[in-house]
Amino acid sequence: MARFESEKKMIHAPSLEVFDFVSDFRNFEKLMPDQITNWRADERACAFTIPGMADLAMRIQSKVEGRSVHIVSEQPSPVSFHLDVFLQSHKETHCNAEIVIEAELNPFLSMLASKPLQNLVDLMAKHLKEHFENSR
Repeated sequence: MARFESEKKMIHAPSLEVFDFVSDFRNFEKLMPDQITNWRADERACAFTIPGMADLAMRIQSKVEGRSVHIVSEQPSPVSFHLDVFLQSHKETHCNAEIVIEAELNPFLSMLASKPLQNLVDLMAKHLKEHFENSR
């Protein structure tokens, strides 16, 4: 299993507010790269296309209120993966957020996908921070 971790980002919002945001896939499009197309989402699941690469689908498998959201891949995703959003309260008005992807990649896919997956978790964490900075 290959693991990709974002830097921890200090979010200027309470962990419960950030948790509510990342617990609803209808908000996730704001965290994704601009290249994503065919975004479809409801509260618990989403599907989208990475042009020239793959169609992916995910669903929320479990949540720990105010602390984490565990997301797993679904068909038609060509690779099995899971994505976790971890939150840690820091004072009443701030929290740290980290996004982690673990994916089952063969050696060839690992060479091709490692940099894009690292960039993805970093971008998602950056967009999450920016979302809460811009909404204040």
